[in-house]
Amino acid sequence: MATRILVPLDGSSLAEQALPSAVAWAQRLPADLVLFRAIWIPADIAEMLDESTVKLNAIVVQLEAEAKDYLAALVEQIGEVGLEACAAVRQGPAADAILDYAEQTGVDQIVMATHGYSGIKRWTHGSVAERVLQAAQVPLLLVRASERDQAADWRQPLHCRRILVPLDGSPVAEQILPTVTQLAKSFNAEVTLFQVPIAYVSGWMTGDWYLPIYGVLETAEKDGEAYLRAAADHLEGQGIKATTATAIGSVASCIVEYAAANNMDLIAMCTHGRTGLARWALGSVADRVLRAGDKPILLVRAQ
Repeated sequence: MATRILVPLDGSSLAEQALPSAVAWAQRLPADLVLFRAIWIPADIAEMLDESTVKLNAIVVQLEAEAKDYLAALVEQIGEVGLEACAAVRQGPAADAILDYAEQTGVDQIVMATHGYSGIKRWTHGSVAERVLQAAQVPLLLVRASERDQAADWRQPLHCRRILVPLDGSPVAEQILPTVTQLAKSFNAEVTLFQVPIAYVSGWMTGDWYLPIYGVLETAEKDGEAYLRAAADHLEGQGIKATTATAIGSVASCIVEYAAANNMDLIAMCTHGRTGLARWALGSVADRVLRAGDKPILLVRAQ
């Protein structure tokens, strides 16, 4: 799986709440960590500062030096737990800098924190997380940050014992399974394959909710259970403990509610193109799970 994990940080304790997950994954996979920070003064802010180009360049140099010092301290602390880590500072808008660095240096995975409904604090109300999600070509682990939590402590053990994998029956969604297989083996985790059987009835669709005809739904449930069982058998043949589950209702709500009720440590699902999950209301499922849930979510782009 990942051998180099990129962890974007903005200097806040909220963004640092991605570090325990990143460190745990680096220890288990194993992988090296790249702590990353972007330095950028938007044009409108620069205009408000009403400074000369020379003075603005001096401000950027100062910000870059502060960023390097900040990341160097974190690299040193992470080294104390036996992990290889390095720091990278780039100039430019945060999302562009993250994506460019990941592509140019061969990063295998990105781990970053999101905050509530607005995404990563201090990064333009979540536009950074959203843009990275839309354009990243490598697996992306998003960790929900909380203002109530203290600064991240990566020395505390972080477990990933239960992984929820929503599937819709399509080959696109199944492309998450190779990644989940390696992850489950690394963490010795149990995988639950999950589906919300949908009976498609023309004219009864609202968002990701489909009002079923009950006879049709019953058939869909049985088909879904058989499909999940076959996939679970395949995982068990590779030495992974796998279970199956289904639920009826709004797809995203069912995923969030099941993950919470069953103490899942991670939700892993596939995205497709720039619109999110294929066949699931043009990506609204992934978006709604991110916004409504509090579990880390691993998103892998389908080919």
